[in-house]
Amino acid sequence: MDLAPLAFRRKEHLPERNSVRNELGRGIFRAVCYSISMAEIEHPKSFLETLRISRGVTQVQLAAATGISQATLSKVESGTVDFDEDRWAIIAKELGVPVSAFAGANEPMDADLVFHRKRKSTPKTALNKIAADLALTRRRVESIVGAQMTSLKRHDLEDGYYTAGEIARKVRKELALGDGPVSDLVALLERAGVIVLRWPLESLQVDAIAAWPSKSGPVILVGEHVPAERQRFTMAHELGHAVLHDGEATDAQEREADDFAAEFLFPAKQVVKEWVTNPDLEDLYPIKRKWGISLAALIRRGYDCNLLDDREYRGWNVRLSSTGMHRREPAPLSPENPKALREAIARAEATGITIELLAERAHMHPTEFAATFMEETS
Repeated sequence: MDLAPLAFRRKEHLPERNSVRNELGRGIFRAVCYSISMAEIEHPKSFLETLRISRGVTQVQLAAATGISQATLSKVESGTVDFDEDRWAIIAKELGVPVSAFAGANEPMDADLVFHRKRKSTPKTALNKIAADLALTRRRVESIVGAQMTSLKRHDLEDGYYTAGEIARKVRKELALGDGPVSDLVALLERAGVIVLRWPLESLQVDAIAAWPSKSGPVILVGEHVPAERQRFTMAHELGHAVLHDGEATDAQEREADDFAAEFLFPAKQVVKEWVTNPDLEDLYPIKRKWGISLAALIRRGYDCNLLDDREYRGWNVRLSSTGMHRREPAPLSPENPKALREAIARAEATGITIELLAERAHMHPTEFAATFMEETS
């Protein structure tokens, strides 16, 4: 799946069928999380810069801690100057990695095609940190399991001929999902060659971040704080970006990714089949649990499929908001936890490869390696 070209190809989109629907808002979670333009990210150019930003350390702070001038650090990060072994050892100790991590320090870091799901107020420094975190994690994962190739296929929205929902149905068919629910979206993505990791993103106000490199499969970091329902929609949204888009995420593309996610998780024909006339909450809970979506997403599906009118849809949203159910989901789902990477590490151990060797390959100390890639997430 070649996602290297970053030139954005503007596409024509079908007009909204109903202006009232547009006013009510298309995105299920647009009020709390957004995607971000790549222009807002400053991609680190070297391993040292990537590691430093990932640790949340500025050049000024690193200079003060190591006694190495900021000007020299800047030149090293840009690749115009190199350190001797003693100075690399000082840097390694301060940033908490083995000195061997800097063996290829001057090699440029690839600039991935990156999509985020973030809160609107997320500061740029936090975005740069998590982008560096993702780039570093992808390189470390590849050192453990190699470059992961994906079975996902790209699809174009050609002059409005296909809708995002139609392409979602195509992707469901390609992944042999049939018409039923996606019981475990994380497992499905892992089988398709996607690396998924739950990650501490709450303090950065980021729900998820995904990279789609040109030479390997996608990597998705999903916030540990994200409820299962929103996690599933967010991952399906990122999947939509991956198969539909090859450039900066515009508002139109955000709507397409939302439409893709909604149809991918709960196809319209199934919504019509399972909807209950004049439903109450007790009618909706079984449908929510079966299809793995939030009540807000379920109500939105009913509205988009013309099973709720404008008045009913507004009424449901007022009810969810006034009772706090839009923040604390009733009948919550259990989180889906990634397994593929831990299983790959277990297979390596079974062949006699030690954690110490795996950590060395990933340019990490064994304790950090185990905490990052081997601990269970509840």
